[in-house]
Amino acid sequence: MGADDTTAEAGLPHFFLTTSGLPPGEAFERWRTLLAPMYAVSPTTPSAPLPFGSNIAYPIDDLVAHRTLLSTQRLQRDRRRVEAGPDHYIVQLYRSGRFQGTVAGKPISASRGTVTLIGRRHLLDGLLDRADAIGIAVPCTRLHGLPLEKHDLLFDPVRNRLLAARILDIYRRLPTTRAAEAPALADEFVTFLHRLLDRSHATDVLDGRELDGGLMALARMIVQANLSRPDLSPEFIAGQMLVSRSTLYRLFEPEGGVMQFVRGERLRAVRDALADPMERRTIGRLAEVYAFSSVSLLSRSFRNRYGAPPQAWRGERQAVRRISGQGTVQHVWKWLRET
Repeated sequence: MGADDTTAEAGLPHFFLTTSGLPPGEAFERWRTLLAPMYAVSPTTPSAPLPFGSNIAYPIDDLVAHRTLLSTQRLQRDRRRVEAGPDHYIVQLYRSGRFQGTVAGKPISASRGTVTLIGRRHLLDGLLDRADAIGIAVPCTRLHGLPLEKHDLLFDPVRNRLLAARILDIYRRLPTTRAAEAPALADEFVTFLHRLLDRSHATDVLDGRELDGGLMALARMIVQANLSRPDLSPEFIAGQMLVSRSTLYRLFEPEGGVMQFVRGERLRAVRDALADPMERRTIGRLAEVYAFSSVSLLSRSFRNRYGAPPQAWRGERQAVRRISGQGTVQHVWKWLRET
């Protein structure tokens, strides 16, 4: 098996809840109970369908990452919930859907590709329309020195793009992240946030390579953000990086070449998707999404790298999760209270 294979190991502890397949009333009660410490959940109108959803949450050291799929519903956070809640901010990316409402008395609209910065102690009232969101809760003690209360709820386009790519990359890695790796992953994200949000830095930090930690980190981010492109080539990557192809080739020599690295990242993305309890796409669909020319090519390449075909690997991960357990609603809020 490959050196980065994690088939036999349990990863981070996690909580996973889905209301799929439940009667509407039971689905609503389970969903309402899960979100109750943070939000009051209700239909958008008296005659609208009862809300439901799915959620997975992972502790990353003292951070908590989650992905949430929500039906159309109204969420409200009142003063009682604000005062009872922990002091942290949630950096959240909307992969799809829409949020429209007010946060801390300010109007906000977020749709696909938007990253929001919302304090857990902000009053909130808004409508979510069939949203798929990934969020990372960061304790305020980790964000000391940043003018968070003065920051807008949204980001400028450049910061939004960088944060969206980073959040997607972190979430993709979580199902196969080992517990011992969590502190470094948390530190990496918090450091990134500080560099992104600290206005005392020179404004050209966003145009240079300092924020991305060097050329290789920038190249990785560009590759990971474009894995679904069939035309993800050295020419494309060099153009995005504003470097020559010869510079790009020298950079990737230790990785075995540019396209060798791209193929490895595509296989890693498939592996991480297969380990994700929220992932329902077929092997064929994953082959399309990650630009493999055929399912057989994906299966052969995956087996060569990870020692088992994709479907078998997915089954092994499901068995590991059943053995290690999935936590409870109380575990989720214990994680949040302790941040």
